[in-house]
Amino acid sequence: VGLSNLLGNSFFPTGSKRTMADIINRTLRLLGDSPGAAVAFYRNASSQLSVNSISRLIAALMKCLCFFIVEEKKKNEEDVGDLSLVFSPEDQSFEYKGGGGQSNTALMATIAESVSILWESIEPQLKDSQNENAEEMLTEVFSGNVLTEVYCHFEAKFENNNHDDNSEEDDAKLLDCSRACVAILNCAGKVDESKIEGLRFRIIDELSETSGMPAARRMKVNLSPNVALLCAWGMAEDVATCLASSITEYFAGDGDELDASFTRKSGTSRKRKQSPKRKVKVDKTRLPKLDIDVCLGILGHILKGSTSASVSAREFILKSDTACDTIVTALQSAKDAAERMMKPRISNGSEMSPTMIKHIGISIECYGRLIIHKEAMKCDIPIKLSPEAKSLMTWVTDTIVPTLNRLVRQEADVNPLRDLDLSSILSAASPSLDRNSSSPTIGNLGDTSFISARGSLNIFEDKSKFVSTRAVAITAMSSILCTFAEWLSVRFVGDSFAMDQISTWCKLLECSDSVVRKTLLQLCFHIAITSLKNEGDPALLQEVLSSMKNVDPCLTEIETISYAMASVISFRDERILKAAITTIVDLTRIIVLDVEEEDESGISSSLLDKVGPCMRKVIECFLSEKQSCLILAKCLIHETKPSSVRECLLREVELRSPRTGALEKVLRKWEAENITADPANDDKKVKNINLNDYELVAA
Repeated sequence: VGLSNLLGNSFFPTGSKRTMADIINRTLRLLGDSPGAAVAFYRNASSQLSVNSISRLIAALMKCLCFFIVEEKKKNEEDVGDLSLVFSPEDQSFEYKGGGGQSNTALMATIAESVSILWESIEPQLKDSQNENAEEMLTEVFSGNVLTEVYCHFEAKFENNNHDDNSEEDDAKLLDCSRACVAILNCAGKVDESKIEGLRFRIIDELSETSGMPAARRMKVNLSPNVALLCAWGMAEDVATCLASSITEYFAGDGDELDASFTRKSGTSRKRKQSPKRKVKVDKTRLPKLDIDVCLGILGHILKGSTSASVSAREFILKSDTACDTIVTALQSAKDAAERMMKPRISNGSEMSPTMIKHIGISIECYGRLIIHKEAMKCDIPIKLSPEAKSLMTWVTDTIVPTLNRLVRQEADVNPLRDLDLSSILSAASPSLDRNSSSPTIGNLGDTSFISARGSLNIFEDKSKFVSTRAVAITAMSSILCTFAEWLSVRFVGDSFAMDQISTWCKLLECSDSVVRKTLLQLCFHIAITSLKNEGDPALLQEVLSSMKNVDPCLTEIETISYAMASVISFRDERILKAAITTIVDLTRIIVLDVEEEDESGISSSLLDKVGPCMRKVIECFLSEKQSCLILAKCLIHETKPSSVRECLLREVELRSPRTGALEKVLRKWEAENITADPANDDKKVKNINLNDYELVAA
């Protein structure tokens, strides 16, 4: 705000001799030279400019935008429509010669964004009776078919630049067109629908057109700004019904989606009689049936997105109990479908479709996010777990975990190649890498869902006997873990019920199935580290590490452990770091004791060999950093009861850690303890400790 005050006269020069033409000329020059700074200024303009001044600037900028579009249409010998009526000859008294190397498309997009931002900054004040004239002025400029024509212009421009062999310049134009379209839709949502001609029908047309798109292109569509506009115009319940009906029908297996859950055994396919194609007349007053990818993409952007369109649509849906409950009920059908798929059955050669499994995961993830958003609307701090959320977690504990344990035991007996790592192969269920989009509002389903963003989960390529059921269980559990990881991140305070449930889930990391472990390990670490950071509670971190103590990790798991420990070490709060290190030392002591009790060979081994490869990697991470190894040494030196584990860890600190003055001081204290313990042997630091405990194994 302070910087905006300093820049105020540059972006909006005032004074008795300043005309609107002067202001527009200055504004256009600054938008061209420094679009980022201009947009930042407009976000805070209401702190220093009056509502009337901002309204006049909005109207003037919109007239400029229409002028640029008309000039572009004339150049391309296109019909200018009614846009030329928006501005009068005196409105054209500005001169823009370009700036900052921006193309006209980029400048026009920035103007559209500036209009939207400025309008949003004064929207609450426009409702005051004293600002009635300002509101009427904006309504006059934006009413009729102006917004519709501007939107259609950028939409057509998007399509004209959307090719398979796009250059970087073409891609930049696509993004600019998308920015402009989103801004225009945001502006339209601030005007009464009855004042705008044709835009609602155009939005519904766009939704209808998605049914004819190739699947790969549908994955790239972001229609959440379109849906947000419909919600702003009082259609939140219609939008909810549209999304819910398509989702429910898909998971019920009706119509064309019947073959989505299972694919026929090879060689038994049956051709379907082709019916003659008929041109279906679209009812432009009702929302059409949408493809499942489009539905989940819209919901994903609404529930996860932070843009004004996503936030707006989310608020409209959550404020309507009918709309919210309709979508919740529909998404629950994905959970029901997962339950049906996880039931034991006789193998008949059929396989579940990876696409259906992916959709189950995304839908369950959306369901979790929606019930958390719904609870957050109550404004209770901290956010509580709703009964629906607790039921979802109980479902994982009572259904998914036992199913995975059963499948892991069965799989171990029949599939010796189960753990073959095929993660480098692109999953059949992964989003297409096609750069092209089919909508001006560029999006990507991978941006809205953990499942899609993961690319390959390494569960869809595995053709073992139980792959389908296992894939459903892993996918559903991953979605739920991801959802509650986000919930814990924004809640800042743990919940005993949630922590107990997740602690139970962590025991799956003990299993011999590397696919299960690799899928869950990163999420379990994320939740454990979040709990440690927010509350200083290392209990869940100890549970994760303890579950991995007997595991022979693959390279991916080792990398995940390294990354997780690096995150812990990066904490600046010494109290949190000390809690984590104390937990690791205690767990190391427990593991060593168990190993020594079970070892009957009599062959001695080093401490790092005894703790196993996972804990070894954890210890090595803490030994490699200055602050963490210093805190580790301090924790060990302050232990009142000497032990072999303590002595071995201090020796590892001495031999492996980067030396600092503070660490040298701690080590000298340790050396003094050993000398005091045996004054007759000054050259020996420790007695009664097996020398093999100090053997080093190459890192």
